[in-house]
Amino acid sequence: MRPVLLAILMSCPLWASQALAGPVSPNIVVNGSFESLAQPNQTLAQGSWSNFNGIAGWNGNIEVRNGAAGSTPFGKYFVELDTTGNSSIWQMLNTVAGQRYELSFSYAQRPDHKGQASNGLCWKIGDMDCNAFGQDSKTGWTTLSTSFVAQGSQTRLSFGALGSSDSYGTSLDNVSVNAVPEPASLALALAGLAACVGFSRRRKA
Repeated sequence: MRPVLLAILMSCPLWASQALAGPVSPNIVVNGSFESLAQPNQTLAQGSWSNFNGIAGWNGNIEVRNGAAGSTPFGKYFVELDTTGNSSIWQMLNTVAGQRYELSFSYAQRPDHKGQASNGLCWKIGDMDCNAFGQDSKTGWTTLSTSFVAQGSQTRLSFGALGSSDSYGTSLDNVSVNAVPEPASLALALAGLAACVGFSRRRKA
């Protein structure tokens, strides 16, 4: 019995962490960090950028950069949506109707401040109004998050440039959408934690 008891007690920290954090769900955004370009194995040289009419997972006009007018801590590439003018990108997410999801993304302004008068992007889920963000002068990366409830098996996620159409816009990276754990799942994890703590107390008694 001692090996079994030891295994149960050693698993208590893991149960505790799962109970506090909740079950981890995968990111359903394809290419949310923009590391895959238009063609398989296609690359951009360090310090360069290029405009694409869509890349892996994303539709629309998009400028991908690699260490040009800034850099990213989320990989090699990041994007701008004020390409030769204000543009937008979108993709269809595979969702579950009635399921709540968390949308998260990161943005930064150009370190040269060339677009300061027209900074900003907006995000949009389905047919809802476009929600503005990034209308500031922060050159460091800021991560924002919000939640939404899917209305069907497919949900359109889009981002668009705001302000003057001057080819100097806000940088975007690190886009993710994750299902929010249901209360029942959290309750189950907490029940496991309680059982583990109770078992440990009985052994001490």
